[in-house]
Amino acid sequence: MDTNEERVRDTRPARPPKSASVFWGAPFLLGMLTTIAGIVLLGATFFTSIVTIFFVGMMLVIGGIAEIVAAVRVRPHGGPFWSFMLGGILTTVVGVLTVMFPKVGLASLTLLLAGFFFTNGLFHVITAAMDRYAQWGWDVAFGIISVFLGISIMAEWPSSSVWLVGTLVGLGVFFRGIAIMSGSLALRRGLREVEA
Repeated sequence: MDTNEERVRDTRPARPPKSASVFWGAPFLLGMLTTIAGIVLLGATFFTSIVTIFFVGMMLVIGGIAEIVAAVRVRPHGGPFWSFMLGGILTTVVGVLTVMFPKVGLASLTLLLAGFFFTNGLFHVITAAMDRYAQWGWDVAFGIISVFLGISIMAEWPSSSVWLVGTLVGLGVFFRGIAIMSGSLALRRGLREVEA
């Protein structure tokens, strides 16, 4: 008995090979871990703030020492010795003080951020209202929120230093993780389209 079976062509999109999952799977996992780390940092804002200010202090110390070394190296060649040396000493001293007194450094950084939010928001409001480009209302709204945030931080200073830096770092880490995950999923879609 002869059976004549016709094969129906599979029209489903081809799945990328398993090795292709390495290209998007590892970044997706990294993004997920980064997002979880952001949530943890947001849950411990004071700890995050202290660690951040300690890190900033250490970076200042390292940068200052590097600048002092650069000053010593350029002196025989007639380079800007005093500019590098004085800048390096100042940077190193500020870094050491920040590491030794992290709460004072945190309060100073918070005040600096409050001033930044206020002036940046004011700048956005004024320039958007003067230029009136397309969608300028969004910039005005952003500016008003930024001015309000700056005033709120200044009004609560120095107690706002307990949560501000840690919150900003936690949010930055959280949204960075989300961005990495969305990028890896976009890469996965692209791989599927190439294989199809």
